[in-house]
Amino acid sequence: SKLIYLDNAATTKTAPEVLDAMLRIFLNIMEILPVSMICTEGKEAVTKGRQQIADALNTRKEDIYFTAGGSEADNWALKATFEA
Repeated sequence: SKLIYLDNAATTKTAPEVLDAMLRIFLNIMEILPVSMICTEGKEAVTKGRQQIADALNTRKEDIYFTAGGSEADNWALKATFEA
């Protein structure tokens, strides 16, 4: 089993294609989407991204985790280590 850790610091420039995808969702949320669709569109984007990353790393989408930052990732790692 191979573990790959990707840390994207706040100072890393956002790729243009990522910004385009995010802007579309942000604009839809603020302008035209009913509340019931906001969660659906965001969830679909995250699910698609998870699958794309898994495909690129030749792993399962269930092996891809997103965190809000380094502290959350550290806490997950500590908890997983403790539970193991």
